[in-house]
Amino acid sequence: MFLPVAVWLAMHYRVNLSPSMPWTLARVEYGRLPHLGELMLYEYRGAMRGLPSHTFFKEVAGIPGDVISLEGQAVWIGACYMGLAMPATREGKRLTPIAPGVIPPGYFYAKGEHPASFDSRYRESGLVPFDAVIGVAHPVF
Repeated sequence: MFLPVAVWLAMHYRVNLSPSMPWTLARVEYGRLPHLGELMLYEYRGAMRGLPSHTFFKEVAGIPGDVISLEGQAVWIGACYMGLAMPATREGKRLTPIAPGVIPPGYFYAKGEHPASFDSRYRESGLVPFDAVIGVAHPVF
């Protein structure tokens, strides 16, 4: 039995409409946890309301055991700069920087490409639990 093309594409590919990543289409390898530096598709479980989507594409920039530190609004994972934590969203919703500490077992630090990306720099986004990961994303274009 053949699946319609649209159904097959929806099962294997996802569209990114956010400026947080520099590509539009990705093939998703469902059911696999990503490694450091790989892109993941995950389900957002935070409390921020009004988001255009509840699934996000982000890079895995921190793994269990990595140390998160802050210097003012600058967020670091070990010696790697993650970006500045902004005080609010573009819509004016208050944002809180992630707490310093060690990434616990079962969690990833998620990083967007765009400086204003809603990622793990913020407590409202948080670290990504392994069981929220949908799969590994491979950009197509």
